[in-house]
Order: sequence, then structure tokens, then C-alpha cells
Amino acid sequence: MTTPIASTDRHAADRQLSTVAEALVRELTYLDVDVVFLNPGTDTAPVQEAVAKLHATGVAVPRIVLCPHEAVALAAAHAYFAVTGRPQVVMVHVDVGTQNLGAMVHNASRSGAGVVIIAGRTPITSYGELPGGRDHAVHWQQDVPDQAGVVRSYVKWVADLERPETVARQLSRAFQVASSAPSGPVYLTATRELLMAAAPSDSHRPDPRRHRPPAPMAPDPDAARAAADRLASARRPVITTTRLGRKPGAVSALVRLADLLGAEVIDRRERVNFPSTHPAYVATAAGARAALEDADVLLVADSALPWVPLLSSPPEDAFVITVDVDPVRAAIPGWSFPSDVTLQAESESALRALIAELEALEQREPSPLWEQRRGRHREGRPMAQSVAGDHDAAMPLSPQRAAQAIDSVLRDDDVVIEEATTNADALRAALCRTMPGTYFHPGGAGLGWGLGAAIGARLAAPDRRVVAIVGDGSFLFSNPTAALWTARAAGSPFLTVVLQNGGYAASRRPVFDLFPHGYSARAGDVVGTRFDDPPDFAALARACGAVGELVTANSELLPALERGMVAVDEGRCAVVTIPVSSAWFDGRPPTWQS
Repeated sequence: MTTPIASTDRHAADRQLSTVAEALVRELTYLDVDVVFLNPGTDTAPVQEAVAKLHATGVAVPRIVLCPHEAVALAAAHAYFAVTGRPQVVMVHVDVGTQNLGAMVHNASRSGAGVVIIAGRTPITSYGELPGGRDHAVHWQQDVPDQAGVVRSYVKWVADLERPETVARQLSRAFQVASSAPSGPVYLTATRELLMAAAPSDSHRPDPRRHRPPAPMAPDPDAARAAADRLASARRPVITTTRLGRKPGAVSALVRLADLLGAEVIDRRERVNFPSTHPAYVATAAGARAALEDADVLLVADSALPWVPLLSSPPEDAFVITVDVDPVRAAIPGWSFPSDVTLQAESESALRALIAELEALEQREPSPLWEQRRGRHREGRPMAQSVAGDHDAAMPLSPQRAAQAIDSVLRDDDVVIEEATTNADALRAALCRTMPGTYFHPGGAGLGWGLGAAIGARLAAPDRRVVAIVGDGSFLFSNPTAALWTARAAGSPFLTVVLQNGGYAASRRPVFDLFPHGYSARAGDVVGTRFDDPPDFAALARACGAVGELVTANSELLPALERGMVAVDEGRCAVVTIPVSSAWFDGRPPTWQS
């Protein structure tokens, strides 16, 4: 965390800044940056020296967390933003460091993670014209025509920091863009010559308070009234959401709306959008399909993918209401979902507008239909079955049993990082999550987010326990050596639970589905998807200073998870691997539609 200093000392410190790199680091403190997730290169030398100088002279600087792989750095910054709502900085070296961000840029883009990525750029001088010019062979090898093109399709804004006098203003702009709805990553570049140039005067600094993100958008009153009228007359209203829980106030608003209407809620759970103990919560994938296909009015709130048309859809004559700050998804070329009334607004303000309209309507014309649906809600839903006992279950365990065991060791305020792919439905049904801000999913399709995200979440919430639940494929994608080392060095311990089904189940499913009578189906196997001789994850964990354990018997499941939690409480990472069964590995697999 940055250390606050008195305003009188602040101006004195600013007058002592010598280089643009020092001014840049100092500016980050004004922009509320706690952490710079750093993967260094020859281009970051001026920044590293600036941090050392400022720290030695008593000037506040952000915490520097060394990440041995860039993807770990961006996943961590992504999760830090998800937990706090404040953009942090990822610093990488030129084109190769940018490329190593890889699929984590995709995740940050698709989930709307406000992250500021600062990459070096190859020096522009070669003959000593300016300090910081080219002095190594890599400075020619890393010189490419369009470095920003690596990430241009995935970021909101791209800029090169060109002049000392404009650096502070460009940084302020970058943070404003990253955190404004719809939030997302931005990408900046800087040469060594710029970073080593003389620092500009303080008069060029903008006031960050005058460059804040805009206030949330409010819904159009006529559209809100039209939407409320259709919800009021619905016989089978259904609400579906994916990431409404980014704003905690939106969760309480959704609960109130569901209670008011007696509507079922399909939570695709990239966040805690709706309490899983609420009777309106649709716990299973089968239940979600049934509710969707039976809806006559569907409210889609903050969900980029409300349904997959080939798998299940609402009826053709269902009335669709959309609530989103980005309802047309221009960044997804093939996106096309119907909407009869669209409220372009932040979810909380839109839901509260709907609630106000419905409450006024009920006062004028009480609806027996609403009361009938509310009665069904009051009946409640069965709680998840306890996993105490039942020690005779065979190995590998079912994903459902593993999920129930994980749930039994979680506290209400523990932060869950989920990247379980084909086992996500089991977790959605079994994990009891009621508090906003206690469940996070990458929001995209880039595998390998989980461990880095757990680092960022723990740094953002140091007083909370963090549990990452990943598949064995996503564990390997997560650069586990780099991630576990970073966690130990940064003092951000967490528990990783690996649901080990033996390979890439998500890559097996489409082969069987697209070729149900093909050679793969006859053989009951798909080439290139099995981990026949997987690494010893427990040994890997121990090599990085973490506790590592493989569950080999059902009776050891809960004790292993409890030992992992004890290790985290004592300040160490832990990795518990649970072998789980999979329909796509065990015999003739089902199709996607089943």
C-alpha cells in the first residue's frame, strides 16, 4: 500500500523529482495505485531506479510485486480490480512481455477489468543522442511496426507516452478510461529515452479529482415504465444475470425485485449476483434450462451471454428486457440477442427504477398473481446434502461431492476464485455464497487465470482467506511455479483446490458432440486430451514452499481441505488435489445438450 504523506511534504517531494520515471511512479500514488505487478526487462530500468530512489528518500511509492511471468501479473491485477474496483498497474517489457500477457488480456477485456498496462517500447535512438538509447542487440530484435497491435482488439484505449509534459495527463486519462463503464484494460507504452528525460514541473499535473469516472448512467423513465408493465403482467417471469454482483448494491436490489415479482433467478455466477440460499435461486443447470425455456418475460441483467441458442433458449414469443451499460456488445462481432425493451444503465439504478414502478403499480392494483408466485418462494429450497460421513464413496470422487466438501470448509466471507470449467455447474449448485464480493470467475475463455487471480485477491483483501478452485488443465495453464513463488514472495497465501479429472474435458466434449458416430466416439477417446502421466502437483507445490497434498481416499477429503486451510492461516500456500470423475472421460460421454 502507498503511504500517505502530508500535502506540504508532497509538494516538496515533487520538486525533488529528477526524471520522468520518478514522476510516473509518483503519479501512480496520486491515482490510488497500491500495487505495480512487475515483470522487468531492459526497458524498465529507469522505473526500477526511480522506485529505489523515492523509497530511499522517504517518498511514498506503490508496492512492487515481482511476477516471474506476465500472465500471472495481469491475472493478479484483474482480480485486484474485481475485489476493490480500483485499477492497478501491470508493467511488462516491450513486445515480448506484451505477448506473454496472452489470454489474460482476453479475460480482462471480456470481464471488464480496469487494468492499466504499461509496456516499454524499444529505444528510438542508436548513436548516443539521448540517455537510454539502444545499447543491446535485443533493442533491434524487439523493434516491431505495431507493438500495440498485439492487444489492440482487447483494450479500451492505446497511447504512447511521448512527452514529459504530457505523461501525468495521459496517466490520469488512462485510469479514467479504465474505470469508466464499461470498464476494461488500457495499454500504454514508453521508451527509455522518455523515462530518463528530465521531470516536468508540477504545474503540468492534472488534479485526479477532476478526472474521475462519470456518475452511473440512469435508465430512461419511459423504458423503465414499459419494462415494469411487462414484468407486472408476466405469468412466468425469469431473471438471468452473470456479473451484476460487481456492484454490491445491485445484489440487494435484485433480491428485492425477485421478492416483489416472485421471479426465478438464473445466476451464471461470474460474481455473487444473488444469494444461493434464496428460494428464487435456480441451483442446477437443468433447472436453469427449464426456467429459461418456460419464461414468458425474461429480464437479462448485466449478462453478455444470456443463453446459448443451440442449447436452450426462451420461447420465441417471450418478452425480453435487457439491463446493461453496454447492451449492444459492439466488441463482439457475432453477438446478436433480441431485446424488446433495453435499459442502458448501471444495473443497480435500473433495478431500483423497476422496483419503484412496480411498487407504485402494486399499490394501485394489487396482483394476486404476484402473491401466488411469492408463496412458492416462501416454500424454500432443499439445502445441500452434508458430506460428513459417507466414507465409503469410491475414488475418484464425484465433482458434486468434492464441491460439497469444499463448501463445508468455507466461511461466508472467504473469497472464492473459480476456474473449474466443466465442473463449474457442480460448484454453482453446491457452494453456498451469499455475500457480494466472495466469488470471482475470469469472465472470459482464457485458461490459466486462477492462481494469479488468487494472488491479486489476497493482496486486495489481506484479512480474508482466498480459495482458488481450478481444474487440472487450468492449473497447468496458470504458470503454477511462477504463481506459487510470487504468492510466497508477496506474502499472499491462498488455498488451491485442483479438481483433477485427468485432462481437457472441455476439449473432448465437442469432438463427441460434432461427431457422435465418428472414430473417436467408437474408441471412447479423443486424441490430445488425456493427462496419462500428469505431474505431481503436490510435489510441485512443495518445491515452491507450499503445502501439497493428493487426496487418495474419500475419508481424507475433508481432513486434507482442513489442513490446507490451516496452512493458509499460518501464512503458507497450499495445494490440495482431488481426483474427480468426469462424464467425458468415463465411458461413452454425453453430448453437450444432455
